[in-house]
Amino acid sequence: MKKTLTAKRLLCQLLMKSLQQIVLLIVVAQLAMAGPLAGQNLLEKRVTLNLNRATLGSALQQLEKTAEIKFSYNSRMLPLKFTVSLNAQNEPLAAVLDKLLLPNKISYKQVSNRIVLRNQPEVINAVEPGLAPDAPKYATVVEDRSLVGKVSGEKGEGLPGINIVIKGSQRGAVTNADGSYSLLVPDGAQTVVFSSVGYISQEIVVSAERTALDVSLKVDEKALEEVVVVGYGTQKKVNLTGAVSTVNVDNMQSRQVSNSLAALQGQVTGLRISQGTGMPGRESVSLQLRGASSWGTNTSPLVLVDGVVGSLDVLPMSDIESISVLKDAASASIYGARAANGVILVTTKQGKKGKPALTYNMSLRTQSPTGVPNQIWNSGQYMELFNKAVARNAVSAVPFPQSLIDKYKDPNRNKDMFPDYNWADAVWKSAPMQEHNVGVNGGSDAFKYNMSAGIIDQKGVLMGHNYKRFNGLANLSTTINKYITVGTNVSYMKGNSVSPYYENQNFVLMTMTQSPLVKPYLPDGSGRYTDKAVPTGVGGTQNNRNPFWIANETYRDYEDWQANVQGWLDVNFLQTEKMGLKWSSKYASRFAEQFRNIYHYGADAYYYLPESEYATGGANVYQKGTPFGPEALGVTNGNYRTLLNTFYSSVNWNWNPDRQDISLMVGYSQEEQKYRWLGGTRSVFPVKNMYELDGMGPLNQTTTGGLTEWAFQSLFGRATYAFAQKYLLEANFRYDGTSRIYKDSRWGFFPSASAAWRISEEAFIRDGANWIDNLKLRASYGLLGNANIGEYPWQETYATTTYAFNEALNQGVQQNAYRNRELKWEETKTADIGLDFNLKNDLIYGTIDWYNKSTTGILAGAIIPASAGMSAPTINYGALRNYGVEVELGHKGKVGAVEYGINAQVSANRNKVVKYPAPAYSDRIIKEGLPYRDYYLYEYIGLFKSEEELKAVVTPGNPQLGDIKFKDQNNDGKIDGDDRIRVKGAYPGFIYSFGGNVRWKNFDLVVFFQGVQGQKVRTYFFGEDPFSQGSSPHPKFLNAYDPVTNPNSDVPAIYGWGYAPMTGGTAQNSTYFLKDASYLRLKNLQIGYTIPTSVTKKVGINHLKVFVTGDNILTFTKYPDLDPERAGDGWHAQYPQLKVYSVGLNLRF
Repeated sequence: MKKTLTAKRLLCQLLMKSLQQIVLLIVVAQLAMAGPLAGQNLLEKRVTLNLNRATLGSALQQLEKTAEIKFSYNSRMLPLKFTVSLNAQNEPLAAVLDKLLLPNKISYKQVSNRIVLRNQPEVINAVEPGLAPDAPKYATVVEDRSLVGKVSGEKGEGLPGINIVIKGSQRGAVTNADGSYSLLVPDGAQTVVFSSVGYISQEIVVSAERTALDVSLKVDEKALEEVVVVGYGTQKKVNLTGAVSTVNVDNMQSRQVSNSLAALQGQVTGLRISQGTGMPGRESVSLQLRGASSWGTNTSPLVLVDGVVGSLDVLPMSDIESISVLKDAASASIYGARAANGVILVTTKQGKKGKPALTYNMSLRTQSPTGVPNQIWNSGQYMELFNKAVARNAVSAVPFPQSLIDKYKDPNRNKDMFPDYNWADAVWKSAPMQEHNVGVNGGSDAFKYNMSAGIIDQKGVLMGHNYKRFNGLANLSTTINKYITVGTNVSYMKGNSVSPYYENQNFVLMTMTQSPLVKPYLPDGSGRYTDKAVPTGVGGTQNNRNPFWIANETYRDYEDWQANVQGWLDVNFLQTEKMGLKWSSKYASRFAEQFRNIYHYGADAYYYLPESEYATGGANVYQKGTPFGPEALGVTNGNYRTLLNTFYSSVNWNWNPDRQDISLMVGYSQEEQKYRWLGGTRSVFPVKNMYELDGMGPLNQTTTGGLTEWAFQSLFGRATYAFAQKYLLEANFRYDGTSRIYKDSRWGFFPSASAAWRISEEAFIRDGANWIDNLKLRASYGLLGNANIGEYPWQETYATTTYAFNEALNQGVQQNAYRNRELKWEETKTADIGLDFNLKNDLIYGTIDWYNKSTTGILAGAIIPASAGMSAPTINYGALRNYGVEVELGHKGKVGAVEYGINAQVSANRNKVVKYPAPAYSDRIIKEGLPYRDYYLYEYIGLFKSEEELKAVVTPGNPQLGDIKFKDQNNDGKIDGDDRIRVKGAYPGFIYSFGGNVRWKNFDLVVFFQGVQGQKVRTYFFGEDPFSQGSSPHPKFLNAYDPVTNPNSDVPAIYGWGYAPMTGGTAQNSTYFLKDASYLRLKNLQIGYTIPTSVTKKVGINHLKVFVTGDNILTFTKYPDLDPERAGDGWHAQYPQLKVYSVGLNLRF
């Protein structure tokens, strides 16, 4: 019964609304027919007007209201700021205009139902035709004619703010609020250009006789970019009140990289993206938006793909329709307890009405490392430096006799026996990569579809590392009737990553620890692997694994699957010109699984070093070494499964009364996730090449496994209000509950409020500064949460133990940590003030934002006495503040046939610890009032170069001449922990990017630079400390300090690992090892050419573009040798990023 009444009520409302529209249409039609008659008597109207020192502009506005008339004029051509006074009592309008305008040299003329104003025509002297130049001259008038009309949209609505320019001149006008305009046009035929952001420009030739011209502009497809995806919906960009950045997906897709997250780098202000490795398929890309909001939990933004938690790293860029980044509380609070670190919204491409459009995109690439460790691969130099290093380590034996060194230096030697082997060149190689994507898009009013498939095949630039991936996507929608639309989004991914057992940085490390003295295989041609070409005595253990054995005899085979299935329903209960009511629901399941098959084989190794301690009777005799670790043959399998189910439903209502826009949205969301893992290992297989667990019995086996699960329930809502498209208000909320937190604390409320003022819509801007197309001031404040606090940290846990009872040890369990049931999620309060602007039709456009984020309740360990007997509980105690500025600028223009655009952005973020349990001091400092984990180091001030300097300050490690020295900060005569200082550089001073695009005829060019300024990283041990585990030193040590032969060098005297003055804690924690990692990199350069359609359509191709692209092709940095885009502090042993050159094509049929 209730449904029937609701339907009847809805039907009545529709009938009443239709009746109102019919009546209104009749009235408008009658007024329109009466319009010309009223216009005939316009100048005869009687007017009463009193003005006392008013501006001419305000006088005209007052006269429009009093006489109910409309003026048309060019505000740039009339003296609107002149002061006028007038007293007219019931006088004809013509008489009033004579008094008001003629003294100011302004003429008027009635055109249809308007009065057109213009400057009085110019009078010049002219010679009558046929007379001599000195003949008497007469006066002639050269008049500009008025062109009036209206610019409308596709639905007939008047378009305000449209720019109108006479081509080739500076003359122009801008349409009024109702779309009307008046333009003074020089005599003769002229070309008039109508243009505005979001509309397709028109150029119309106006004949000399024409005085009126109405124009209809079509929406440019690029105007769709002005619709921004926000939480649970979309909004017009001009109506946004929060800090939302949209990504230029077209420019992003010019990047020829396999990971879409990496392509996002430099595209969004405030978003810092670090790629820890270039390892194929496992790039380890990390994101941080407006600084880290916590130190106790994950600080990555929430990523949603088509409204459901997902990831960008395995989503092909060709499938992406749009990316929006929600940066402040106003835009992100609708995601509540998981939005403290920002939100990234990704939508995939949907079907569009039209004939089937088949696309094919292909690229062939070659890759090389952006930087590899720089080491000495000359055996003679290696041995000489090694002998010196051993001597400084106080080892009396000489590892390499001069006779052996001479044999390695002999140019006529047998280079298989005495090589200068470059291990870096052997394992680092240029490698191919290819990507292919096909898609089809189309549909009708009733059914639309977008389907695609793609493959990536990537060979690693480091030996043994390869990756393959397949992606599939099918987005379908069906309009059942005018009310109901249903659809599905289905995606699938299968990836396969293969690498050696010791992979990534560990494999690089094994390469670095080799010496140039031997090749990978014994020189007898047997194919046996070499090992330990370096004597003991310096640099730690020398039993280094041969990277060729690791690559050939072991592997890690990771297979990944992801399936995402979504079903959605939209019901438009009501959709009129003034009001809409819509219900939307979606259910989604995301299944992800990874299977790991790890195989290792302990091959025999053979020590080999001619005439060394290992030779037993000449260069052709070898001593068998212990097997390489892993010490035994074995197989490990692991299976990891994640199932995430999501459901949300929302109701949207909007109402658009006169000059107002009101919308309300409320919704419900629920998520459930289960993560299960199971693994096992069996070792000591009887034979080689047994790759499955069942190849061996249960002896020497281990197993592991577990399950975690959690759930979320949420209510959310949004209300927006706009008046006259000038004054904008918005409020959002989310009420979240999670099973991760104890029942008494698991619910939280996260509200936000924001406002914006579109200053450019004010009359004083439109009339007095119409070169300002858009100027909007924004402000927001709100509360966000961070629910990434682990799985049930409030729950007591127990561990097995033994206890004595009845004179025997018995097994039992005991609680191993104190728990805190009052634990709750962290909370972040965010304030943002922003300014959006666009001047003179994209001459300059941009955004400026200032923000302040304060996070409280950060997870920290409570301080309890050791006598408590258990681990300390986790509590909500810490507080951290992030604040900063973001600036984005752009410019678009056209010079002749060349269209171009340039853009730049810069972001600066600072953080400060507000509350922390107790100061922490190491090589980093955590203290209230300072940035979190700033460097805390000894200050390097040069080398010890005299005995007096050695004696002046007591320094740990008993340094010698040529070792590094430190500043005695407190002048107490000794170097200790009190001499450490805070050193800036743990965070960038600012991050930035800039680029541009140019299009000329069928050619196009895209260029993109990205950089970081002020970042410093510590690099030590491998790659910095010579002979670490026998590793070959950096070539700079060829210029090492020597008190006799090289006393002026600033390079420390040669040493080996274990030499305390250089490898001890004081030296390692000093600014000597702190390097400037600032850089500017040419991230992307693409040159493309589109084959003319006159050629391609002959073979059935609608669009064909060929291109060449380079990624990471040029870097400016002071960082030595390696890639400055590294994940953080540590060794040089990291898989670098990739320099990629590509050729490809884009086809559309």
